[in-house]
Formats: sequence, structure tokens, C-alpha cells
Amino acid sequence: MTKLLTRWWHLLWLGLISPVSHAQTDITDFTATPEQCVALHKGQMCYQDVTFKWSTPNAGKYCLMQSNTNENPPQQPITCWEGQALTQYSYSFENTTTTTFQLIRQGQPQPLAKVKVVVTWVYKAPKQSQSGWRLF
Repeated sequence: MTKLLTRWWHLLWLGLISPVSHAQTDITDFTATPEQCVALHKGQMCYQDVTFKWSTPNAGKYCLMQSNTNENPPQQPITCWEGQALTQYSYSFENTTTTTFQLIRQGQPQPLAKVKVVVTWVYKAPKQSQSGWRLF
């Protein structure tokens, strides 16, 4: 009986001092599904329905932002909300290049989380003939 009580006490003690705690609510989970968009040829527009899912640490004003390296302005808001109610968003992705999406809290310069949608292709761009002449 004392052996069982000692084991129970050790398990209880380990549970109390465990490094994985329920107080880790400040971590933001942010995913995109799928994370890859496949076009037929290099440079061709890629179309994909992407579902973003997240959990925010606290109620507040948040935005889902799109960042393209070659566009001006560099960040475009896709959707914004207040509170913790919005945890998923479906987006029609249309782009020729890999794009970064960020989850931000309004008023804070650093994003809470980032995810990339990678654009790949099946075939490289077709090579043009040097002379422009075709032989039959």
C-alpha cells in the first residue's frame, strides 16, 4: 500500500512541476492547408483554395496579412477581426510566386506567426529556339 501511495505521490509531484504547463496560452498556432500550390509551367499563375487556422493568445484586434516581396505596399490585409472568435479563414490564393502570410496583432510591429504558401510547377518554362526557325 505504501509503495502504491509513494508512486502516486511521485506522479502527482511530476505533474505539478512538469515543464509542459497549461499556462502556455501565449503561444500562437498558425497553419496554412495546403502549404503548396502547383502550377503547370514556371511563371504561370497558381490557383489554390488555402485554409488558414490559428489560435490567438488573448482577445484583441488581429489581422491576417499577405506579404509579397515584389508588390507595393509590401503588406496587404486579407481580413481583420476583434476578439478570439475568428480561428479559421478560407482564402483563394492566386499568385506566381511564393507568398508569406502573417498573423499580427494591431499596434504591434512584430508578427505573432508566419506561414508560407510555396508556389512550384510541374514543367520549367519552355525554351525558345535560338534562331526562331523550325525544322519539320
